[in-house]
Amino acid sequence: MADNLRTTPLRLRPREHRTILFLGDLLMGIASIFAALETWRRYNFTVLFNDLINSGFGETRAQELAILRADIEVPFWFYLLPVIWMILLVELYEPHVAGSGRQTTRGVAIAAFFGLAAYSLLFIIRQDPSNLPRVGVGAFLFFASFLTLAWRMFFIRIYKRTGQLRRILLIGAGRAGQTLAELYHSLGTRSFSIVGYIDDDVNKIGKSFQELPVLGVSGQLLELIDTYHITDVVVSINGEIQGETFQTILDAQEKGMEVTRMPILYEEMTGRVPIQHLESDWIIRSFVDGLPVSGFYDLFKRLTDILGALVGLLILAISFPFIALAI
Repeated sequence: MADNLRTTPLRLRPREHRTILFLGDLLMGIASIFAALETWRRYNFTVLFNDLINSGFGETRAQELAILRADIEVPFWFYLLPVIWMILLVELYEPHVAGSGRQTTRGVAIAAFFGLAAYSLLFIIRQDPSNLPRVGVGAFLFFASFLTLAWRMFFIRIYKRTGQLRRILLIGAGRAGQTLAELYHSLGTRSFSIVGYIDDDVNKIGKSFQELPVLGVSGQLLELIDTYHITDVVVSINGEIQGETFQTILDAQEKGMEVTRMPILYEEMTGRVPIQHLESDWIIRSFVDGLPVSGFYDLFKRLTDILGALVGLLILAISFPFIALAI
């Protein structure tokens, strides 16, 4: 059964999820700029058209003149609004927040409110407020809020449906493991699922700690990974790891399993380092934790291999006629 170990083909880490969210938000911000400019232009056209009609111009003539005069002067800073918008969304890039529809909706609403409040304040203190593009900024905030929220909801749905919702098994049901479990249950929404523990203390087998069961001992690690479709193994053992346990962890990692230490997952969930659970060599281990290849690198490498193979086949196909003539 262990030979059928299941792993996720493309592994995306939290920082890569943040990159995807960053690029998506930037794209939505740029789209909002174009939508706001078009709305601004149409608003100017409508106002000019109505003024010309009220001035006695015919509908056809008024439309022609309104089209000619409806051009807008866009200040340079207006094109920087997507960057400002992303700064307002800075709290929405944490994994446990990005996976929550409720927190995402609240975060986007707060960002829109602060953006509107800041611009209103600028409008009040500005000596010549008539030069400020009220319609353009208002339209941008509307489109940015709507598009960003739609994009984030799409991200959450795809994130949960494509297996990116990680299934984690904790190695060690002691103080460190239970700390993770307690923190896990305190989160309103999670970007992963903790299935349970394994522990070599036979007295803990079958019991639950912090609402998570102890599923077996370290010798059953590979079997449990396959049975529960585990994608990540988190080492939550304080102190020295037994030789048999360490070898089992190496076997799982050799088969493609993602192995992480407890402080790394804790920091991912909270943004803080668990000082009370760090060991004297944590700096060296933190450096080693940064060495595994990212999912983006794996994807790029695979695409490069496919592209190279296609180029080779194309060259071979072109060479066949000449090879046949030579023979």
